[in-house]
Amino acid sequence: MSDKVNSHPVTKHSSQESQLVSEYQNTLLVSAERFFGRDAMPKRIRQAFLDTPRHLFAPRFYSSQKRQWIDLSKEALKEHLAELYADHPLCIYQDENGRSLSTISQPSLVLYMLDLLELQPGDSVFELGGGSAWNAALMGRLVGSTGRVTSIEIIESLASGAKAALANLKLTQVEFIPGDASSGGKNIASFDKGVFTASAWNVPSVFFDQIKQDGLLLFVLKAQANYDLLCLLRKTDSHTFKSEFLLTCSFVPVTGSSPIPEYNPISVNSLENIKLSSELDWADIKIPDTAISDFLEFAKLVFDCQQPYLLETHGATFDEEFWGIRDESANSLVIFNEDRIQLYGNEDCLITLRRTAKRWQKANKPSIEDLKLSIYRQGSAPIPSNDQWLSSRGESDLLWGV
Repeated sequence: MSDKVNSHPVTKHSSQESQLVSEYQNTLLVSAERFFGRDAMPKRIRQAFLDTPRHLFAPRFYSSQKRQWIDLSKEALKEHLAELYADHPLCIYQDENGRSLSTISQPSLVLYMLDLLELQPGDSVFELGGGSAWNAALMGRLVGSTGRVTSIEIIESLASGAKAALANLKLTQVEFIPGDASSGGKNIASFDKGVFTASAWNVPSVFFDQIKQDGLLLFVLKAQANYDLLCLLRKTDSHTFKSEFLLTCSFVPVTGSSPIPEYNPISVNSLENIKLSSELDWADIKIPDTAISDFLEFAKLVFDCQQPYLLETHGATFDEEFWGIRDESANSLVIFNEDRIQLYGNEDCLITLRRTAKRWQKANKPSIEDLKLSIYRQGSAPIPSNDQWLSSRGESDLLWGV
């Protein structure tokens, strides 16, 4: 539990500690290079990282090794440098149930995200989810004194520590604001770039207004319960962002006025006015055994299958879990898992699943990261073509394509 947040920056280091920090930083940079593949990490990003020590933004963090909170103002820094500069997230705030609500993200992923944003001196950037302000500080280095970074963090108790760290590094081009970023930067001009550092259910409508034409938005989509998608989006018109890159990942979820909805499982037997019509397996819709798992993930994503269904299994300890496509107006439901498919009511949803399986295979079985995603302001999406799937999520609509 995080019942307090240390707002005092860690600033005083012995020469030995400074040397150790430098060594750990350079070791971490070697690890981070793997995200960049054959391309070397840009020198500007390397230097921004070296000039912005991570531990300055973690005066108090939860040690996954010691399973306790560490206050760096009361303990020797060198004893914790290995964990502070390991290539994994650091928890800096938990709720009363011990669930992480804010972390300093995995350094290698942070540096890769900065490269994707193509930040240049003079750029203006809006950040949803400021957390510790480490990412905002790195962006501040890259946009320089002529640029500006506006970072909004909903957990107000993190603000004092974040502001202290920014002031300590004299990053006056970074403004850290406590509040709900889903409403955007009120009374602030538009931005060249935007970035989410927490997974979100949709793109709030304010981002369609505040990101400039042709600007980039690095958005983290809560794709399914077990993973997120890092989406590099470009604004193509006042109602549309289109993806240039997708990467599966995992982030803490957003909170505030636009939380991610939770879905409780529904027992199929409890559904009224809809009866079992047929039982099938994947061979019936011509999906080979070796491709079932991949197609299942594809179908769950493009049909936005968030609602789990349970089927009572007599004599078994647990009910069998399925995902489903449902059209209540057609009185049709098809549920599926890796083992089997069941149709309830009319066959409309089964026909939809068959057609999708055929189109997926015709497109050479694209992976999740190979898909094309367009995100539209609510109600602005076009009618999907044969190779597109549309789902609505609150303030925005998602259009997937192969």
